[in-house]
Amino acid sequence: MARILVVDDEALMRTMVEVVCTRLGHEAVCAATLKDGLSLGRRGVDVVLLDAWLPDGNGLEFQSEFAHLPHKPDIVVITGHGDGDAAEAALRSGAWEFLSKPLKIRDIEQCLRHVLAFRQGRKPCPAELKVDSGHILGSGPGMTRALKLLAQAAQSEVNVLITGETGVGKELFARALFRNSNRAARPFVTVDCASLPETLVESHLFGHSRGAFTGAERAREGLLLAAHRGTLFLDEVGDLPLAMQGAFLRALELRRFRPVGEVREVDSDFRLVAATNRDLEGMARGGQFRGDLLYRLQGISIVIPPLRERRDEIPSLARQAVTAFCLRNDLPEKLLAEPALDMLMEYHWPGNVRELIHALERSCLAAGQGELILPGHLPTQMRVAVTRSRVSRGRERAAEAAPPQARDAAPAYAGDSLGPEQGAAAALPSLRDWKARAEEEYVRRVMAVSAGDARRAAALAGISRGHWYELIRKYHI
Repeated sequence: MARILVVDDEALMRTMVEVVCTRLGHEAVCAATLKDGLSLGRRGVDVVLLDAWLPDGNGLEFQSEFAHLPHKPDIVVITGHGDGDAAEAALRSGAWEFLSKPLKIRDIEQCLRHVLAFRQGRKPCPAELKVDSGHILGSGPGMTRALKLLAQAAQSEVNVLITGETGVGKELFARALFRNSNRAARPFVTVDCASLPETLVESHLFGHSRGAFTGAERAREGLLLAAHRGTLFLDEVGDLPLAMQGAFLRALELRRFRPVGEVREVDSDFRLVAATNRDLEGMARGGQFRGDLLYRLQGISIVIPPLRERRDEIPSLARQAVTAFCLRNDLPEKLLAEPALDMLMEYHWPGNVRELIHALERSCLAAGQGELILPGHLPTQMRVAVTRSRVSRGRERAAEAAPPQARDAAPAYAGDSLGPEQGAAAALPSLRDWKARAEEEYVRRVMAVSAGDARRAAALAGISRGHWYELIRKYHI
C-alpha cells in the first residue's frame, strides 16, 4: 500500500484523490496549504500531487523540498492555469508529470497507476556517487539530481551529454563517470573541440595515412582509435565544426570510420561523453548544430547547476580548496575567518567553482604563514563586487523599511512644528539609530513573509544563512 499526499486548496480535488486512492487500495493524506503539506510529508509519502497555486505560495517553488521528503516521493504538479514555461520548469526539476485542471477521476487514477508502477519497478541506485578523487561535493537538489544521473550513466554504455556554465566542473563529472564505469581500466581520451584547427579536425579525430596531405610525413592514429575500449570525452562539443558533424555522427552510430587518405575503414569501440556550456537545442533550431547529432548525444543529459544556485555548498568547497592548496604548497593549515566566508557566500561567482578555487588559492598565498584567511586576503575585484552589492541592498532595505509617507514626501521630524529655535534644538535620531531601526523592521517583515523559514528568509534577503541568523540574534527575533 502506498501513501499519497495531495496538496491542493480545492476540496473537490482532495476528495477525488481520496476516492481514487480508496479504489486502488492506497492511503491518501490531504493538505490545503504548503505548510501543512510539508508537515504531513515529513512522516513519509510515496507520491505528492502538488497544486501550483496555493494560499501560502507557489507550489513550483517548493517542488524540490517535497521531492526531498522522507522516501523521496515522486512529484505530480497540478495547475488550473496551463503554462508551457511552468510545465517545462516542473519537468526539468524532476516532476513525474504536469497535469492541467479540470481533471477527471480516470485522469488521476491513470497517473497514480503509472507513477506507482514506475516506483515499484525502479532499481535502487546510489544517490551519491563515490569517486576516488573525492572532489565532487554537493547535497542540494540540483547536485543530487546530477549525481543520481551520473550513477545511472556509470552503470551503462549510453552516450552522455553534460551541460553547465563555464567552471562548474563538467570535466570532473566526465572523469568521475569514467572512473566508475566498466571502462575504468581503459583509456580516457579528451578532445577540446574549441582548440582543434578547423582544417585538421578530421585528421585529429580519424587519423591519417602518410602523404594524405601536405605535411603528413608519417601515418598518425586518430583520437577515436586511441579511445578504443575506453572513453572519448568531447569537451565543448558545441564548437565542433558543422561540416565535420555529419562524419562524426556516422562514426558515432557505426563505431567505424575511414582515416584521411585510407581506403579501408577501421573500428573503434569507444564510449562517448560530451560536454558544453552552449545551448545546443537553440543552435540546432538556428541551423548551427545538427539536430540528429544532438539526439545521439542526449542518451543521458546531466545538467550541473551553477555555484550561485548551490550557495549552501560553498563552505565545504572552500575548505576543500584551501586544504588541498596548502598541502600541495607546504603551507600551514588555514581557516576561513567568518567575515571572509560571508563574502564568499555573498559573491555571485560568474566563474563558478573554478573561480572559487582560484580565488582561494590566491588568498592562501596572500595569507602566507598565517592561520586565518581574512577578507583582506580575498581578490580585490571580489571584495569590490560584494561591497557594492551590500551598499545597494542597504539602500533598498532603507527604502522598503521607511513608512509610506516617508517614501512619497520629505521626512517630517518632531521639530518641524516648532519654531525655528525650538526646531533646531529638537532631538533627532542619529543616523546609526535610524539605520538600526530600519534594519530591524526589515528583518521582521522578511520573517513574516517567509513564515519563519530561515532558509527562505535568507534567500529573499539575498544574504547567507549565517548572516541571517546573526541578524535574528541581534534583534532578539
